[in-house]
Amino acid sequence: MIIAILLYNSFLLMDYFCFPQRFAFCVAIRLGLATPLAILSFAVITRVGRRTREALLAASPIPGMVGVLAIYNGTQDFIATGQIALIIMMMYSINAMWPNFRYACFTIPLVALGDSIFLVTNPMLSAPRATVFSAQIWTAAGLSLLASYWMERQERVGFLLRLRVESQNTELARLSTMDSLTGIYNRRRFDSEFRSCWERCIHKAQSMALLMIDLDHFKSLNDRHGHALGDAVLTQVAKTLRDALRGEHDLVARYGGEEFVVILPNRSLGNAIKIAERLCAAVRAVVLPVPRAGLSVRTTISIGAASVLPTSLSGAASLLQDADAALYRAKADGRDRVWPPAATAK
Repeated sequence: MIIAILLYNSFLLMDYFCFPQRFAFCVAIRLGLATPLAILSFAVITRVGRRTREALLAASPIPGMVGVLAIYNGTQDFIATGQIALIIMMMYSINAMWPNFRYACFTIPLVALGDSIFLVTNPMLSAPRATVFSAQIWTAAGLSLLASYWMERQERVGFLLRLRVESQNTELARLSTMDSLTGIYNRRRFDSEFRSCWERCIHKAQSMALLMIDLDHFKSLNDRHGHALGDAVLTQVAKTLRDALRGEHDLVARYGGEEFVVILPNRSLGNAIKIAERLCAAVRAVVLPVPRAGLSVRTTISIGAASVLPTSLSGAASLLQDADAALYRAKADGRDRVWPPAATAK
């Protein structure tokens, strides 16, 4: 807008040489009428809604047209110069201010129509010259509208392309944190959530529990019934674990192979053991049919539980080590159980 005002008033230099006897009138029109209107419009634009702002931007050539026609009214030798000034203003308003195409379809033809009426009714112009000037302004109006249409179209296409790219990036980011087989979070997502949860618990002075889970005798199940059934068992166990968790911020992830891990923020060791026993019971109840064998298999899990009150960022690894050590004890103690036992938890 400021550039438009400076460009518009730069024509005062031309007015001085073309109309020295009317220069005071030119100054009054440009600086006393058109410029204050433009400044007022600029002030209003920053305080109104989108539609009103777009309408004001599209209407910006109208005060300029009125000023130019007022300055060149009653002249004959410099009307062509006035037409050039109008075309420049019209093209500038489209290419620099980018008005909405729908509003431009109203204001640009209005400017061309006003100029055509001025030309046709000007007694100092012959009909052929008025026709030529009118053809020029309408051609400029058509080109301006065509430019406005293509700029708006390109802007919309670009916006849609950005939306598609953002959507694809979001989906790729989501897939990069999901385990493709089980449909739950993968190790990468666990590492990120584990760090974030640890930092939140430090900030809120809350305890944090972790469950390390391992499928019992999974290798022998794979060897006996094949990898297809093994994959089905992993998928079903992952779904069972996810459905059995009730906390809003509880998270289960596949840690690797047949191992899973559960983050339990704001849980004591006793709470974590109760949740672990519920997970064991839920998995124990799962029955999967064996294809082409007329049999069904059940599986069990062993869980190691650990809980700590985080106090420093460097202590996160110790919680993982404690949960892993507890899982080892659960498997060494006979599998299908939780370690430590509920009776030993405080």
